[in-house]
Amino acid sequence: MATLNFSIAEAMNILGANAMLPESIKNIKPEADGLRVTVSGGIGILVRRESFLNGILKLNFASNNWAFKLADSMGKVDPLIDDAIRAYPFIRREGKSLFIDLNRALQGKVRGMRVEKFELLDGSVRIELFS
Repeated sequence: MATLNFSIAEAMNILGANAMLPESIKNIKPEADGLRVTVSGGIGILVRRESFLNGILKLNFASNNWAFKLADSMGKVDPLIDDAIRAYPFIRREGKSLFIDLNRALQGKVRGMRVEKFELLDGSVRIELFS
């Protein structure tokens, strides 16, 4: 077993360096309830960890931003998200939730390891890997 601890900034750098972060994500900062993600156009979205089971991380997202709410009411948010994650076969969207298969994401990067635990703690990410 290996335990990895990263700050949000370090995790972003690692994901970016490995082309595992959609280009539309411009910034991620810790927030009391989760993460404040800034996407193209300067729209802030609050992302919360809902669950982690069998290597699948479920995140919920919402925004109080007027542009997000307007685009969502016009049915434009879901297609934009789908376009942003299309190149990432380990991510899927259902409604306002994202499901990220962390083990599938690691397959091409770190062979022989699987994610057993994933936590967001006070602005950091903690991952437990098993071989």
